[in-house]
Amino acid sequence: MMYRIKKLMITLAAAAMALPVCGEEGRAGRFFLVDQRTQMPVASCSVPPNWMAGGKTTWTTQRELPVNWYVWAVSPDQNTKIIFSSQFLLPATGRLRQVPFLRDPSILAKILMPAVQRDHNLNGIRLVEARFNPQEGDPELIAARIRQARERGIQPTDMLFTELVLLFEGERNGGKATAFFSLPILAMENHPTLRSYTSIAEVLMPISFSCPAGAEESAKQAMQQIVGSVRMNPGFIAVVNQITNRRVSEWIRVQNEIHNQQMETAASASRTQDKVRDMWSEYIRDVDTVTHPGTGEKMLVDSRYDHAWINTEGEVIYHNAGFNTPDASTATFDPNSNALFNRTHWQKLK
Repeated sequence: MMYRIKKLMITLAAAAMALPVCGEEGRAGRFFLVDQRTQMPVASCSVPPNWMAGGKTTWTTQRELPVNWYVWAVSPDQNTKIIFSSQFLLPATGRLRQVPFLRDPSILAKILMPAVQRDHNLNGIRLVEARFNPQEGDPELIAARIRQARERGIQPTDMLFTELVLLFEGERNGGKATAFFSLPILAMENHPTLRSYTSIAEVLMPISFSCPAGAEESAKQAMQQIVGSVRMNPGFIAVVNQITNRRVSEWIRVQNEIHNQQMETAASASRTQDKVRDMWSEYIRDVDTVTHPGTGEKMLVDSRYDHAWINTEGEVIYHNAGFNTPDASTATFDPNSNALFNRTHWQKLK
């Protein structure tokens, strides 16, 4: 069992590090995460037939990471859930090799445990394994981080790349369930003009999945299909870079500019690669415009799915007719009456 876990986590980390920004696949069978603020797709991934998919983007005032996002998918029997999200930062003071959460993997495991319980709907959760798996980082990524630090007048003095591997057990729907986490971490020690050292750990793309105990192999295959197919939209990345390169005080003004610049930015990025152009422009043509039932604002939703719902936190989920029903010709699924989703209120978009 432990050998399979180690092999699985190596696969997870490799998938997280190898995400391209262009698409080589057609539109069919893909889920698109849409940022409603800019009306732009953020990322897309392949989803198995009749799976439910959803996600959310959140804009912040942070300079380094102005937007956070996550995507999840649930199998038709609701036994397997897969989640991946954008990177996040863990700042610390002192020398890199002395940072407590980079020395003791159980520290981050305990911090993440409430989120694991909430996001994967596990009861009686307990930590089974927490360990670091040192790896060699992507040379291009490391070079980019060093260059960015020096552009800000910061001199990197130490660096490490590792993977935090977590295994949890708990109960779900009256049976035993397991949850696996892989967090690729790139940590850098900086010695700016100040006297003290500072360290920052960048969690590149957290990946997790949960499933009934004993069903790890099938869950792994679904995870590999979904995570391995993730494509980032270069047009949206360009927008985020515009914000990152400006001061926080200019952030609101930049948001207003985005509305006018977004299509030009996406078109410019598309001209650089034909495959990117085909994929993302096809998304633009294949959307429905709906009205937010709470605010009255117009929203873009993926037209490939029969039904879309939005909750009080702005999270949107999609499913086709027949999800979680014996008769695929009917659509009786309601997240408000489902144990996996009814912790918040959902309203139907279409």
